[in-house]
Amino acid sequence: MLDALLGFMIANPATSHALAALPETAGVAAAMIGLRTPRPEATAALVVSTYYFGREAGQREHDIKHAGWDAVQAHLGAEFLYGWSLPNLQQWLAPTCAAWAVAAAMVLARRRVTQAGLRNVRGR
Repeated sequence: MLDALLGFMIANPATSHALAALPETAGVAAAMIGLRTPRPEATAALVVSTYYFGREAGQREHDIKHAGWDAVQAHLGAEFLYGWSLPNLQQWLAPTCAAWAVAAAMVLARRRVTQAGLRNVRGR
């Protein structure tokens, strides 16, 4: 079973990135909620998205340096999505969308819990 899971993850990197982003976002948000930071869900989604952007940008920069670009061009190309391949974009956008979906679900859940608590306090 582990071999099948690893095979799936290798064959479908964008999907495996999105699946990995789910617990990453929930974990970062839970830690930030515990620390009482403002907007913990959105901050967690931004952190996870930035992580995956950096991962893909770094890989793309490495690839285009080896294709003959100088270091500055390669860095700027990677930062501003120039020369990115479709798999690079998918491997960044899939976990980004998953992270923001988790953040939205957490916001809705927290809002409902807060509203239910207010109704109980008011005696409804």
